[in-house]
Amino acid sequence: MSTFFLNFNTWVQGVLFILIVYHTSAFFITKDKSLGVYAAYLFLVFLYLIPKTNNESSMLLANYYSSFFRRANWIIQVYYWLLYAWFSLLFLSISKKSKILSSIIKWYIKSAFVISTMICVIDLFAFDNYYFVWYFITVFMPVSLLIVFVFLKTISKFKDVLNTYFVVGVVFFVGFSLLAIIFSYFPRFFFKGFSPIDVFIFGVLIEAIALSVGLGYKFFLFREESFKLEQLKNAFENEINELKLASLHSQMNPHFIFNALNSIKLYIINNDRDRAAHYLTRFSKLIRKILEASNKNEVTLKEELETIDLYLNIENIRFKNQIEVLVSVDNTINLEQVKLPPLILQPFLENAIWHGLSSKKNDKKITIDISKYNTHFVSIKIEDNGIGRKASAKIKAEKSIKRKSVGIQLTKERLDRFVKYKKHNYTLSYRDVVSVNNEAAGTVVFLALPLV
Repeated sequence: MSTFFLNFNTWVQGVLFILIVYHTSAFFITKDKSLGVYAAYLFLVFLYLIPKTNNESSMLLANYYSSFFRRANWIIQVYYWLLYAWFSLLFLSISKKSKILSSIIKWYIKSAFVISTMICVIDLFAFDNYYFVWYFITVFMPVSLLIVFVFLKTISKFKDVLNTYFVVGVVFFVGFSLLAIIFSYFPRFFFKGFSPIDVFIFGVLIEAIALSVGLGYKFFLFREESFKLEQLKNAFENEINELKLASLHSQMNPHFIFNALNSIKLYIINNDRDRAAHYLTRFSKLIRKILEASNKNEVTLKEELETIDLYLNIENIRFKNQIEVLVSVDNTINLEQVKLPPLILQPFLENAIWHGLSSKKNDKKITIDISKYNTHFVSIKIEDNGIGRKASAKIKAEKSIKRKSVGIQLTKERLDRFVKYKKHNYTLSYRDVVSVNNEAAGTVVFLALPLV
């Protein structure tokens, strides 16, 4: 034990060196500036303690660079104080908690650095480094202590685990630094066998351990947060990929592709080359647009209507072009400025065709009406004159083979994502059309999309 106290300064010097290496390595791993600044602070403290440490290597360096250590003794203390102040800003994320306190500390660091450096240079060359010590004791230290008091009083209001580590560290650092200065000028009040520098070194050791534990805890939080963010990122990307894949599958269901190609094949068999070429060209364009849409978050309304025109044209082959499609667009709407999720209208049109019109023998009509709902919304109304939702549901229930449709549910999920960061939500509603005889006469889908 006696050997430990005899070589106390050397032990602390070794601990500081290890902590410098540790925090520097952690800085390069995490890119956290607080770790880098704290490593720089510890390095200056380590440098300051070299001529005050009684071991062979330190004494050798102190003797060889005696002129440097004599002249830089007080300015090094100024710089590690300022680095510590900078570290406190980063470690406790003060700019996020108190902009006023952050501004005060930044002003203190900049002003103290410029003024102290100027005084040091002038004193060094004009007065042989005689007056800087008085500036340090009578100006720099009182101002710094006042800043520390304001800082501690302010951060005491923050509910943060890191505050505890910082307060313990700064109390030991400042407290034992003051004791070391007091005992150096009033040695009669000090314990025999100890020197003022031992008091300072002890304070530095406790501070370094407390802050290193705090930084270790912060590093742990960083790794935990990074892990959670990575999980969220992966989950989000998987969800997006699944949504894109499901969207692509819903638009390119095998029945539609098979039926379209089969219809085109019939034109070829019947030697109707012109129609076969026409529909094959339109089919290839539709497939290309669907594939392109799977990589886009939104398209213009003009692009969407072009895709829908291709889709309806291909679907109409099976009905021998009996479905009449009417598209009406308000002249005040700029189709290239209105944005919406790609292929968002296709599921509604598919329902209109296969649930409303497919069971009807003649007079099949789909109307698409686009107008300004108000200054914030554009409305899209899709109306068919089919058999209605009740009759369609009855037919579907009676079929032995049921095809599960996920198109509308998927469409709602895509619309939810589309408006997530917009000022307004979308509106989606259905209405049954009835005749004068109170009979089902079709279905209307009303979709209002926000413009901003």
